[in-house]
Amino acid sequence: MNMTIFNAGNSNKMQPPNPSLPKGTRIYAVGDIHGRFDLLTSMGNAIERDLKKRPVHKPMVVYLGDYIDRGPDSQKVIEFLINHHKRTPKQLCLKGNHEAALLEFLEDPSKLYYWEGLGGIETLLSYGLSHHDLMGSAEAECVQTTFKENLPITHLNFLKSLSVLHKCGDYLFVHAGLRPEVPIEEQSHDDNLWIRSEFLNYQGDFGAFVVHGHTPVERIDHRTNRLAVDTEAYASDRLTCAVLEGETMKYIEATPDSWELFDLIPNSNRD
Repeated sequence: MNMTIFNAGNSNKMQPPNPSLPKGTRIYAVGDIHGRFDLLTSMGNAIERDLKKRPVHKPMVVYLGDYIDRGPDSQKVIEFLINHHKRTPKQLCLKGNHEAALLEFLEDPSKLYYWEGLGGIETLLSYGLSHHDLMGSAEAECVQTTFKENLPITHLNFLKSLSVLHKCGDYLFVHAGLRPEVPIEEQSHDDNLWIRSEFLNYQGDFGAFVVHGHTPVERIDHRTNRLAVDTEAYASDRLTCAVLEGETMKYIEATPDSWELFDLIPNSNRD
């Protein structure tokens, strides 16, 4: 697939026109799942079938964070990711801001109401709490205690173990993005989990081609220096996965009942 060479905006560097991965490596970068276990299993089947049809020496699945909240099955999503951690292909799960909010609530019950505003109620329900447990008069400390009792230690350990960044070849994978003009090794984890406008509006070189979720897009969104993969699965019924190999970019869209592999067209080349 041909791609246009772009100037790197405010940076003196030029963004590589064709970011690439090492030979024999293919990465499936999966966008925000948000409790949609049905879409996750559909995507898992899609990746498995794609690998059977197009085998590669070093396949890897990178999940870009936000596994929980909003959708109905956060507990099942976490269990799936844990159970598939040691299977082929290799899997890496990155932390999203929603996982960070859950962990903050476990440390400080006063964070409950903020987390609920992010969709945490659906996560609490998926772990066995009832609507009665979460009524307006419920004490945050009681909700925290019940949630801690219901949260398996394997799930807690998984959430605490999540990485924030992953770099491979010319690509960098992160949940929300990077702060412009800050070296990768000096990035703030808060920025990596929460940043929006400063990252999205920057047209220069981040030091790598960034693949991210966090900010919803209607379709996978390819820009000169980044690729946005969050297609708001919990509401759209579509989970999206970038498929990167060599200098080529494709993507998978999975619905509850089907999936399809597409060639990725840069925004500048779309009608």
